[in-house]
Amino acid sequence: MNPCEFGADMSFVANDNDRICSIWKLIETDREAGLKELAVLAEAGDKPAIESYALYLSEETPTTEEAVKWLLRANEFDSASAAWNLAMVAREQGKPFEMRQWINRAAELGEEDALELKNNGYDVEAVLAKYLD
Repeated sequence: MNPCEFGADMSFVANDNDRICSIWKLIETDREAGLKELAVLAEAGDKPAIESYALYLSEETPTTEEAVKWLLRANEFDSASAAWNLAMVAREQGKPFEMRQWINRAAELGEEDALELKNNGYDVEAVLAKYLD
């Protein structure tokens, strides 16, 4: 994941793009140090930092309670990516009803995989299979 390259796709526009981008670059070379800096910005309420921190934390398997906490915060700011990741957390936890609710939320926010799932009768495995090729 290189957030500096997908920054245009993020739900938010950073107030200080240079600072966020430098933190993302740090994460590529020193994940722990970069996440500590990102956490400081997220704790201060910076929306792009909240979303990024949530998404980075949700990369861990299994997903931690800390990641879910930050995904929920990012969802408050209409993050389609956070809603999608919350759907995948619910899937991971064997909660199909909750997963469908988060898929619907992500689709409402324009998340492409969620939209595809809704049109595909919620066949998660079929949609996710494209990432296994």
